[in-house]
Amino acid sequence: MSTSHSPFAWLTRLFTRWTQSLDQKYGWHTFPLPIGLVILIGLRTILRQKNLYDTTGVKLTGKGSPSSKGQGSGYLTARTVDGTFNDLEHPTMGSVGTRFGRNVPLYDAYPDESTVLTPNPRVVSLELLTRDTFQPVTILNMLAAAWVQFMIHDWFSHGKNQKENPWEIPLSDDDPWSQHPMQILRTHSDPTRTPGANDVPPTYLNTATHWWDGSQIYGSDEATMAKVRSGEHGKLVIGSDGLLPLDPDSGVDITGVNGNWWIGLSMLHTLFTLEHNVICDRLLEAYPSWSDDELFDHARLANAALLAKIHTINWTPAILDHPTMQVAMRGNWWGLAGEWIYDHFGRLSWQLVGTGRRVDLRPLWASQQERSHQRHSRFSHRSLWRAVCHNRRVRFRLPHASADAR
Repeated sequence: MSTSHSPFAWLTRLFTRWTQSLDQKYGWHTFPLPIGLVILIGLRTILRQKNLYDTTGVKLTGKGSPSSKGQGSGYLTARTVDGTFNDLEHPTMGSVGTRFGRNVPLYDAYPDESTVLTPNPRVVSLELLTRDTFQPVTILNMLAAAWVQFMIHDWFSHGKNQKENPWEIPLSDDDPWSQHPMQILRTHSDPTRTPGANDVPPTYLNTATHWWDGSQIYGSDEATMAKVRSGEHGKLVIGSDGLLPLDPDSGVDITGVNGNWWIGLSMLHTLFTLEHNVICDRLLEAYPSWSDDELFDHARLANAALLAKIHTINWTPAILDHPTMQVAMRGNWWGLAGEWIYDHFGRLSWQLVGTGRRVDLRPLWASQQERSHQRHSRFSHRSLWRAVCHNRRVRFRLPHASADAR
């Protein structure tokens, strides 16, 4: 979000320098809540200005701009399976097969392979991460770990690592690791780069959609989505026992993403598959004329919004257990004016900090190679949905869901 052309740019620079100075000297968490919130707003502004770098250049990666011909106008109000058309000016932005962005300036992202293994990663791991005794985290349980893995499977994947030219980590003679030296497969290289091009540092593609769209449940390609859909009343496939069916080849649940599977992931995938189907039941009750596709598309919007809400106002404040962060994350969802104002009056202004803010996605938005930094639309807990159709907001409200749907 650039402010360089704003007539008040100098005020923004003064404000951000002041907040950054306070944070670096004292830490935002040491201040009373109002001042802490102001500092966090300043730090967020700095991160938006200086922490998101586009790796696509002028031209997007992938197969060029997709055509909307033959799709009708459905892409204006529903998710596409590959993440296209979330931005109508740049339809492929954030879609499957587009590049990850970076969190550092591109001129600082060129690796020096002669020093990348110094210090030795194995030594760092053993010295810093070895636990001689169990160290409990008293504010969390295993659901916290399951949830963030569940979210990561929605946000990004580098695909399968390439087998050629693996990293080789030298080990000490008494290291119990079975392989000497330790071999680590490299992240798959970007096939869309022009051979020999050095205009940008090494780039990598996301094999999932970059968006917060529930693709770990629904898939990021047509074949996967066809497997998880029942074809009736917009619902997803679920067994008569209330569990996801098993893939006969792998023995794990059939869902959008089922890599690195364990019971924590199985529980969450099953839960939100059931949630999707409950939403479909309520939609069908309210709109009996809707087709299977209409019910599916709208239920997916609501389900993805629920995932985003849980992560924003429940999971993140549990991890960052601080009073200022509690207020900040709820403000990120409802605006600093609070839930009551949002529920009764909606978003009063796109530019008013107290009721939420629209984010300018320039340069072209993507998940970041260094970390996951996700954008999501804000939805109210009463399932107030807003779809953007050519800069016109369309609003529709579901009937209140039953306790089973919550």
